Amino acid sequence: MDKNKIYTVYGINSAKSVLQSGKCFVQKIFLDYNGAAYKDPLIKRFLSDDSKKYAIKNISLANNEVLKNERRLQGIVVVFSFSGIKESVMDLFNDSEDNDCILILDQLEDPQNLGQIIRTSECAGVNKIILTKNKSVKLSDSVFQVSQGAFSDISFYICTNLRNTLNILKENDYWLVALENSIDSDNWCDIDLKGKIGIILGSEGKGIRRLTLEDADFKATIPMQGSINSLNVSATCSAILFERLRQIIK
Repeated sequence: MDKNKIYTVYGINSAKSVLQSGKCFVQKIFLDYNGAAYKDPLIKRFLSDDSKKYAIKNISLANNEVLKNERRLQGIVVVFSFSGIKESVMDLFNDSEDNDCILILDQLEDPQNLGQIIRTSECAGVNKIILTKNKSVKLSDSVFQVSQGAFSDISFYICTNLRNTLNILKENDYWLVALENSIDSDNWCDIDLKGKIGIILGSEGKGIRRLTLEDADFKATIPMQGSINSLNVSATCSAILFERLRQIIK
């Protein structure tokens, strides 16, 4: 993990999340005093309270060479480092609860999908995500931007060997559920998603790898009635995570 990696997000929602997060360390703020962000009460309060910590630059964002091609800036851009990427999968267990859920993404490729999945996860009460290091989309400015600030509440672990990581989860009493559209999969609503659960989603093109499927305790499928026989991975993620939430709170 590169602790010194710097990220950039823009817009009011993303800026608020970064400013309020204990995992984000602000390096610089580009602020247009004529923009919408400066009029936002929460942002004004944060800048007033903590302005000495930040290198605030009052510039016209539209004329900035780096940022001129961006849209929907809303008058604020925040540059920061992020401490939410864990060194070990064991770090994800430190605050585990009875209904703890870890989302596992097996070689996901599209940054748009990852950003949407992060946003969905946070909304569904899942704040731990495992990514594969190889042949997988990386955490980046674009991923964080699509998440609309939700990333700041997530702990990530990037694994080099997914099978080893899954075995560690099982040794720590997690049941593994793989989303797989096959005839031997159980209906998603028939699987108990309460308790300590790891939910596995595969890549957009190839799905979950065979060896990863072999490590799963259950395979789940979402019934469909249309002529298209598969869902986008971010839509699948939304369905299964909110089904889990329904089971927990009903």
